[in-house]
Amino acid sequence: MSIDFLRNHAQTLGDFARETAERAAQNPSDFWLRMAAENQTQAAQDAERDLSQAYAEQVGELLDLRLTGPTANGSIALDAFIRIAEPLSKAWQAAAYRIRHGVPQGRGGGEIADTLNLKLAGIAHGSTRILVTGDAATDLTGESLLHATLVQTFRLLRATNDEFYDAVDAIGGRSAQYFGEVMKALGRAGLSAEFSWRSPIGHHVWHGSSEDVLRIRTLLNAVVAPEVYEEEINGCVAGIVDTGRLELRTREGHIHIRFPLDLTGKVQKLSTRKSITIHVSTTKYWDAVAKKDVFKRWMIDVLA
Repeated sequence: MSIDFLRNHAQTLGDFARETAERAAQNPSDFWLRMAAENQTQAAQDAERDLSQAYAEQVGELLDLRLTGPTANGSIALDAFIRIAEPLSKAWQAAAYRIRHGVPQGRGGGEIADTLNLKLAGIAHGSTRILVTGDAATDLTGESLLHATLVQTFRLLRATNDEFYDAVDAIGGRSAQYFGEVMKALGRAGLSAEFSWRSPIGHHVWHGSSEDVLRIRTLLNAVVAPEVYEEEINGCVAGIVDTGRLELRTREGHIHIRFPLDLTGKVQKLSTRKSITIHVSTTKYWDAVAKKDVFKRWMIDVLA
């Protein structure tokens, strides 16, 4: 249904509800009229909620999480829901902190929770559908922290073995740990999951079968504590990627350096082929499957 239809529908139901409520107030002894007013008010509120969710979906603020399995038939055990929802919320907040600041989430992470403004928008019919909304407002550079966080979420969930460590590094180890807890909770409850999100540039879907949930959990469990150190890298700017990465041409070859949203303004001032020195935080992961070190870098500052 279109937003215009939902808007007109909500307005019509609201008008009916107000008129009936006024008549009921004038006839307090009319039980059936009072019941009609209550029912119409509830219908109007439901229509307003549907309209609000449609608005949220239009601007990329609505995430649809569908749980399937023998224990999900339109409802879900409260304990299972909490074990899934709590680490999921923490995973998004930790990932958002990493994306904005380029470092692990610290104690002052309240600003991130306020910015994302994640809310349970409702539980809908069809297996068990959990609707979550957030705030997709953009910052001064035109970037939405919510959108950036959800993009990296789907990168992690759909990552191949070769893409996995890059996806983990993008959200940070703390967020990856929380996502591991989500997968553990899903497996423990015997649930499969489907994440669906319509961003302003496309539709993102992850069909998380029980095998997919186990695969992601196994990969996350295999991530050992990496070595992290700082260094300075010299090179020429080869390009800037929309996903928040700067490509640098060095003597050793091309390397990619992620930059946090905090440094977007500085990066936007860089020109191609310009020679620069970048202060970076380098993380060295050990890929136990490929039996090799994997290096990932985050920009700390542009020195020259």
